Amino acid sequence: MATFYYVRLVGFSVGGARVRGVSERDLRLNPSTGRGGVILDSGTSVTRLARPVYAAVRDAFRAAAPGLRLSPGGFSLFDTCYDLGGRRVVKVPTLSIHLAGGAEVALPPENYLIPVDTRGTFCFAFAGTDGGVSIIGNIQQQGFRVVFDGDAQRVGFLPKSC
Repeated sequence: MATFYYVRLVGFSVGGARVRGVSERDLRLNPSTGRGGVILDSGTSVTRLARPVYAAVRDAFRAAAPGLRLSPGGFSLFDTCYDLGGRRVVKVPTLSIHLAGGAEVALPPENYLIPVDTRGTFCFAFAGTDGGVSIIGNIQQQGFRVVFDGDAQRVGFLPKSC
């Protein structure tokens, strides 16, 4: 049995537009070196993306959210945080993960902007990694029923209705 469940992630969309500079090649497992690729891991909280992929997704999100005020300095491993304190309504850009075969997983905002304090600071719940493998963590999986079909080598995401 495989230790990790690799998925063929092919890109991201922010605000309905594909993120430039991110391709399937950037996210592919190199079988000769064992580096690269993307795994699903419910034991990892925050999604970690290869640093160039992360930078492209983060920059696309920042550009699509000009009405949100960035908090200086970030928080822990997060470098993109916003001061949303005192706001009743916040409009944020959509964020989707694209998988091989045409599947698109549209994440709800609470799966990519998370509160980190009681003053209204919310951070972009992705981070970069130099570790060789990208990880889709449990924050992005929350609210979905994730179905693994090892025989057919497929994964499915079904939004929970309860």
